[in-house]
Amino acid sequence: MNRYADKKVETKNQTQQQEQSAQSDANVVQIASDKKKVWKIVGTTAFVAIIVAIIVYTAVKDFSGEDVDIGRIFQLISSRWYYLLALFGLFFATIIFETLKLFFMIHKTTGKCMLGTAFNCAVLGKFYDYVTPLGSGGQPFQIYYLAKHGVDGGPAGAIPIGSLFLTQFSFVVCAIVSFCVGVPREIVPLSIQIVAYFGAVFYIAVPLFLVVFSFFPKAGYKVIAWGVNILAKLKICKNPDRWKEKGNRAIDNNKKNMAIIFKSKRILIVGTVFALLYNIAQCSLPYFALLLFPDALAEYGWTPSWQLWFDVTRITFFVYCAITFIPTPGNSGAADGTFYGLFRKVLVTVAGAGFTCMMVWRIFSYYSYLLLGALILVCIKINDKRRKRKLNDNLPLKSK
Repeated sequence: MNRYADKKVETKNQTQQQEQSAQSDANVVQIASDKKKVWKIVGTTAFVAIIVAIIVYTAVKDFSGEDVDIGRIFQLISSRWYYLLALFGLFFATIIFETLKLFFMIHKTTGKCMLGTAFNCAVLGKFYDYVTPLGSGGQPFQIYYLAKHGVDGGPAGAIPIGSLFLTQFSFVVCAIVSFCVGVPREIVPLSIQIVAYFGAVFYIAVPLFLVVFSFFPKAGYKVIAWGVNILAKLKICKNPDRWKEKGNRAIDNNKKNMAIIFKSKRILIVGTVFALLYNIAQCSLPYFALLLFPDALAEYGWTPSWQLWFDVTRITFFVYCAITFIPTPGNSGAADGTFYGLFRKVLVTVAGAGFTCMMVWRIFSYYSYLLLGALILVCIKINDKRRKRKLNDNLPLKSK
């Protein structure tokens, strides 16, 4: 009887210990989750504060003069409404080119025609690129979205990475052309040009490494091992073997995924063409934003022409390359300030035009993606709720 009682007490103690251990683990997870939420709130707050500060600074600097005539600015813009239509057209052209690139890649790798999926994937990929530091959220979301909407695991992982590589490769090609032709030194100072050169290298480095490691995985294993060993010596990486295994597994998965894309020359050629058109349309936005203020351009000696479009587009490639290092979502803050600092020189004759032109450009190159992406996410959630409601309504009633 005593043995039975002792065993019962021992079992009870073990159960209590297990419950305490589980509760302790749950507390640790909860604390980690709370810390993550706090850091996310702090990061978001800092990001918003930076953007607001830069916008306020440029606005105050541009509108603080006594000769500011807001009515004239609105008159200039309203009298040239067709340039606003051109900006709308270019914005939707970037979406169309990105959509067609993804649609073609999906069709060639799966045989499925999924235009709606390609459109949502294109817009939401840009949306998550623009709300995460260094554009780190676009491709993971696209992989998840494609896998969830009927694209097999291999192509779902390969298409976003291959699309990113083609976009960045074509961008660097355009940037190199801009570097070789050169830009007016009075518009783009030497310091910005030098930063842009390094930015172009940084811009292409990550996707280039992905491709190189896909064809030469052993080299990738060595680089992973070298990097993990350094982190281990710095006491940053506590379990080097585990990190090496994860890195090698990622390289193996990437090799399989990239082989799906690079085995098709048609995908590479057509995808590169759409990527080039996307980048050219994206970098053409400032040209039409500047044309809203022709009085200022004329006083500086710039008149609407193909040559001016070519010059402004090349300057924009310098701007994007120079801000590549900035870890804020969508390079916000740096993009605004750099654009304002460069193009204000040709708009200084119309007080307030520099800030207005900058905001017009950012609306069509950044904020419109956020607005459209948020709208699509709301529509997706509404459709999911309707689908679940219909499914529940069609379920047979359980017999009592």
